[in-house]
Amino acid sequence: MGYSLFQSSTLGMMSQAHALNTIGSNIANVSTGGFKRTETRFETVLSNTIRTGAGADGAVSFASPESAFGGVKPKDYQIIDQQGIVTATTRDLDLAIVGDGFFQVSPDLQVSGQIFYTRDGSFEINVAGATTTGTDSSGNTFTIQEGYLADKNGFFLLGDAADVNGQFTSTTAAPMRVDQFAFANQFQATTSASVGFNLSSLKQFGNAGDTFALKIVDSNGKQRTVSFTLTKALTANQWRMQVSGDNLTTSSITPGAAFSLSTGTGTGRILVLDPATRKISINNENLQTAPVPGVFQGLKAGDPITITGSAGNDGTYTISAISADFSSITVNAATPLPGGAETITTTATVSSSQSIANPLIFSSDGSLTSPTSVTIALTWSDGATNSFTFDMSTATQFNGEFTIFNTSQNGLAASSLRQISFDAAGHVIGEFEDGTARKIYKVPLATFVNPNGLEIRNGNLFAESPLSGAARVVFADQSGIAILSPNAVEVSNVDLASEFTQMIRVQQAYNSSATVFKTVDEMTIVARDLKA
Repeated sequence: MGYSLFQSSTLGMMSQAHALNTIGSNIANVSTGGFKRTETRFETVLSNTIRTGAGADGAVSFASPESAFGGVKPKDYQIIDQQGIVTATTRDLDLAIVGDGFFQVSPDLQVSGQIFYTRDGSFEINVAGATTTGTDSSGNTFTIQEGYLADKNGFFLLGDAADVNGQFTSTTAAPMRVDQFAFANQFQATTSASVGFNLSSLKQFGNAGDTFALKIVDSNGKQRTVSFTLTKALTANQWRMQVSGDNLTTSSITPGAAFSLSTGTGTGRILVLDPATRKISINNENLQTAPVPGVFQGLKAGDPITITGSAGNDGTYTISAISADFSSITVNAATPLPGGAETITTTATVSSSQSIANPLIFSSDGSLTSPTSVTIALTWSDGATNSFTFDMSTATQFNGEFTIFNTSQNGLAASSLRQISFDAAGHVIGEFEDGTARKIYKVPLATFVNPNGLEIRNGNLFAESPLSGAARVVFADQSGIAILSPNAVEVSNVDLASEFTQMIRVQQAYNSSATVFKTVDEMTIVARDLKA
């Protein structure tokens, strides 16, 4: 009797021991982020065919007992494509994948080597970049090291940066820098903005105007606040819009034109100048004491006003106030009217370099007909400028209160990064020192035809293999392959109950193989003793 008798039981014990090791690894990683379990299955091993078939005489022949033996060997199957349990956390840098796909990570900033894949969304900031110098809000200069989003291994999470329009269209993901000064020198001046509002149809000419504010970014990357005032015009269904702001030196709205008003015979208006009160008014030519309402609408305090055609008051002045019905203006005390009181019935001109926007005209159904969009040009006291289109196409004039529906603009101010977090689309949301928040990166996911064919690497990572196929990189919200869950992590897909059940089976199978081994050993000893 040969030692081949031990083969089946030995292979059985070795295979069951391998399976037990697999179960132990699964159980040990039951709480590991993104861990995927392995299942050990078995296949038969035969050294030869035991039954060789019938001979010419019809007798069945068998292989020699010395050369025929059976056994088993283990085969591991990776269960990577099954979802793990998603657990809520309180960390802003945790992100779980619910569905298909993997995060991409690179061991180096240049992404010059192999890209690895992981389901573990417990990210942190790896301070591994170059040193950079920045200035804080108090003007103090200090040096820090660049920081990037990374996984537990220190490998850099790959994502796409926003383009100049705030969109994410890049196909080449790269490490995402998120230290305090990552965006301190990056900005985008506002080039387009929009607003939705309702103006009350009950508003009357002469009533106080309605005002709303819009934050924009100037050509120096500084955030500015621009105020818009809408006042009811004398003509039905028409409104005038004015723009103002702190440290704003000039402004214009197109379509529009510089303010200019002629008086004198044939115009129906006369010019009245009163140096004592510094008041300039436009009166009705036939009723000289009756002011003409609305003639100065569109101008505001601080605007220049020029008079020509007077006897002694020609010159340029600064407006300090405008009457409620816009029939008269008061000039600043620093630029008083030098001549005496005048009532000018001959030709005269009152003009301003300030551009007056065309009126907003609403139809009888309350919708804005023209202009639905304007171009606004601004100059600030420090030399910064703005030029942007302002979309008002959704504006209405209905019965009700003045209401702002929404405002938006595409400018990005230069500011220090204060905090980051994820959203459900995979965006990295940056909160800045100036109080603004915006999407600075977007994390794509890599998918595979056969994710179970990926190679398992240390650090809970996977690598592309011929069995997995090549990676296809997509955004979760655009592809529908997964939902990303912020403030959550995916732990293992190990089911403890199943693992313990399997462990009992494996233990019993191991004990049975050990019993066979012991029995064969005893038989061998008896056979040896028989020879004696």
